[in-house]
Formats: sequence, C-alpha cells, structure tokens
Amino acid sequence: MKGFTVLLAGTILLNGCYTYRPLDNAQPLAGTRVSAELTNDGAHELSGQLGPQVEHVEGDVLAVDSNGVQLAVRQVETTRGYQVDWKGEKVLLPRAAVSGWQEHRLSVGGTSLMGGLLVGALYGMYTLLLGGAGELEGNGGSGGSSGSH
Repeated sequence: MKGFTVLLAGTILLNGCYTYRPLDNAQPLAGTRVSAELTNDGAHELSGQLGPQVEHVEGDVLAVDSNGVQLAVRQVETTRGYQVDWKGEKVLLPRAAVSGWQEHRLSVGGTSLMGGLLVGALYGMYTLLLGGAGELEGNGGSGGSSGSH
C-alpha cells in the first residue's frame, strides 16, 4: 500500500495544473519560466529572430541585465493565435520590447481538484479490481466447504 501511495503522490505532482500570473516584481528573475507580451514595436524589432507577428514569447529566464532579459525560448504565439514550439534557443528581449510579464506557477486549486479526481478514479479502480477479486475468492472457498458436508 505504501508503494501505491508514493505512486499516487508522484502522479499528482507530475500532472499538476499550471497557470500564468502577473509577476510580483517589475522584472523576472533568472531561473523562472515566464511569458512576455511584446509591444507592437518590439514584435517588429524582434521579427527577424522570432518570426513575423509574434505577440507572446514563453521561455526560461537565463539572465537579466540592463540590456533586457535573455530567454531560452520554449514557444511563441502569433497575433493570429498560432503557437510554435522552440527548443530553448536564446533570445534577448530588450526591456522596451515587452509590455508585460507573467510567471508560470503551480495552480494549487486546479492541482487539488485534479488530484482529488485522480485519487477517486484510482480508488474506484482498485476497489473494483482487487475488492471484487477478494469477494470472489471468499465465496469460492465457502462454497467448496458447503459442498463437502
């Protein structure tokens, strides 16, 4: 049962729900995952690196300095809603090119809800598969002893 509990806890953590929320401070910190909303001028200025009509850039902050924020880009989204995955390519976003930052955070409420549903589903399967098997074994054993009387 202990192994089942560890497996369950690991599954819930791996399948946690995440959301983007506005940054608490004015600039992101190195090591955080963020989404940057670009200004129109910023999107135009960065079109040679990011592609045309990019509105949002998602990635991991590598460094922050007076020039801007260097990201390992995971995904870009265009003004038409198209999302393009990246493989961590480094891009420097000048401060003036960004109109807003959001941080990728664990959603406690969403994760709790999904975790509760997962626990209920696993418990139901456990009861159905193993609980039912135990009842059949018990009935089969008592039926065998009744037939021998």
